[in-house]
Amino acid sequence: MKSRKRSRRGQALLEFTLAAVPMIFLLISVEEIARGMYIYTTLAHAVKEGTRYGVVHGADCAQGSSSCPVTLGQVASRIQQAGVGLDPSQFNVVLKTSGSTQTCAPLRSCMTNSATWPSSPDNNIGMPITVSGTYPFNSAISMFIPQSGSVKIGSMNFSAASQEEIRF
Repeated sequence: MKSRKRSRRGQALLEFTLAAVPMIFLLISVEEIARGMYIYTTLAHAVKEGTRYGVVHGADCAQGSSSCPVTLGQVASRIQQAGVGLDPSQFNVVLKTSGSTQTCAPLRSCMTNSATWPSSPDNNIGMPITVSGTYPFNSAISMFIPQSGSVKIGSMNFSAASQEEIRF
């Protein structure tokens, strides 16, 4: 009877280890996927809000009110406000009209820009505005993938774009 008990020593620890390691990996993986989805969704929302803000501040809006034309800095601030949780020093944005392209790499570099955007004649009704953005995603999942050398954190860039026509 005693020999049977001795042969089962450590069995619970071994079973726990065999079950716990995959479960921990699964929990971290689910969390990382959810974090990635949050970052991408927030990026897409921020880019869309920047586009919406630009399309309602065109030539007709400027004729109706002197405070209506917006600056590149105001559009960049609107994108930053909509991108809750995204670091503006890592967030790259490109604002494009049919005649010009403004690159904010990073977004923070355009916050104080007082140039009117979209500028004339690209601010007429029906003219397209495109706002696109990229943001890095650093994932801890790669720690679990066997690699040569030390542990490395995987990185990829998420990108989103939005295009609309000026309405006012």
